[in-house]
Amino acid sequence: MRRFLRGLTRGVRLLVYFVAGLWLTRRFARLDEAVRFEQARAWLEGASRVLGVRVRVQGLDRLSDLPPGGSLWLPNHVSWLDIPLLGGLCGGAVFVAKSEIRRWPVIGRLARLSGTEFIERGRGSEAATEAVARGLEHGRQMLVFAEGTTTDGHMVRRFHARLLGPAVQMERPVVPIALRYYDSQGKRTTAPAFIGKESLWPSLWRVLSSKGLEARIDVLEPIYPTSDDNRSEIARRAHHAVAARIATQDYPDPD
Repeated sequence: MRRFLRGLTRGVRLLVYFVAGLWLTRRFARLDEAVRFEQARAWLEGASRVLGVRVRVQGLDRLSDLPPGGSLWLPNHVSWLDIPLLGGLCGGAVFVAKSEIRRWPVIGRLARLSGTEFIERGRGSEAATEAVARGLEHGRQMLVFAEGTTTDGHMVRRFHARLLGPAVQMERPVVPIALRYYDSQGKRTTAPAFIGKESLWPSLWRVLSSKGLEARIDVLEPIYPTSDDNRSEIARRAHHAVAARIATQDYPDPD
């Protein structure tokens, strides 16, 4: 019963938060780009609190230490929840997303006005690669789920090297990011996982009704490609860094 009430209460709060987000998007177009990006970041960051998810981040200073210009972020992908968590880390982070998201209420408009690069169904990695190149050329921090799908969070699929091509060619930093979820007992949990043919609602309910859900995000050491590197090698190095951290059960002490 407590679980049901907790989920119901958070669901109502989330609905109210979405209404507030709708008001925000109505004035977005009139705002300066930097202000718009920061407000989008703040809204995404606030979503985790409404959902009852505690967020712990390690290595955030690595993002602020990146050289001016664009960079490519490569996180593992577990859930729809990854998007507000990662989008709330830094203003100006731009996702590469499927075109269907453009039509989602509130989130779709927020994503569009925040610079999200939308990919039409059927174009696959070619369109994603073009989107990454455009973003890097404009100095954006491009966030790509290079696995191409979600997992239950206990392993990391191969990173598609093609998506790294623009960053390697432009010699822009590649930032591996490891994302893990834990329950109230400090054990790894698959509650937020959104995999297979499951619809959004069961995953959303598990998050809303969970007690003590915690997301742990590790911003790992950036990789700086040079003209001597190839995209496959950079993809392998980024994948290895993320997979190694995902395999770690505890939360390491700060660097």
